[in-house]
Amino acid sequence: MTRSVTFLFSVWLGFLGVLGAAADDGGYASDLARWQAKLAGNPKDIGALVALGKLCHNRGTLDVPDAADAVELARKYLGQALEIDPKHAFARALHGSTTVLTAKQAWLPTTKISRVRKGIAEMDAALKDSPEDPDARFTRASNNLFLPDLFDRKSVVTADFAWLQERVDQGKFDVEFRQYVCLFHGRARSKFGDKPEAERLWRAGIAIDPASKVADELRRALDPGRPNR
Repeated sequence: MTRSVTFLFSVWLGFLGVLGAAADDGGYASDLARWQAKLAGNPKDIGALVALGKLCHNRGTLDVPDAADAVELARKYLGQALEIDPKHAFARALHGSTTVLTAKQAWLPTTKISRVRKGIAEMDAALKDSPEDPDARFTRASNNLFLPDLFDRKSVVTADFAWLQERVDQGKFDVEFRQYVCLFHGRARSKFGDKPEAERLWRAGIAIDPASKVADELRRALDPGRPNR
């Protein structure tokens, strides 16, 4: 097995296994139908297009039979959103992350690498134009976290999560988003060798709302053997 194929396995095992955990698998079909019905009433509804893109993107990170179909749907809806607003930062970042996901379906290692690099460039462009967009920041950070060292994204991930965490600590953003920042920032600190800081972040995330669904994910991060509630 070549080095290229080996590291790409690490991309998908990490990215699908951890980012996929943030997606709600159970309600995908009903949520998809609901947003598609909303979009049918107004095909230019950019909010619905981005919501559909996010929903399908998250489905595409899961190890499920329809993941590839979900990725294609995400590209379709996000592409339509960007036709309406080419500078929509979150749509651009999600589209870039979805482009990275398409590498999983490519056969040639060189094609896989090319698609990952293209997706990275899309995310970087979105943040260059809109550095204050937290959704775009989180998308890039959580995607790039699971890329292998070849792509040299550690400094970007570290900076993005530092930017997000500063605002979480100031009480900005809604509760769920703040908890997800703590969850994935903790995963980043753990991956980069600072387990005590990772555990501190996970505990801080739980404290934001101990009764939330995300809090249960944070508890499982602290205790991987913990069953789902």
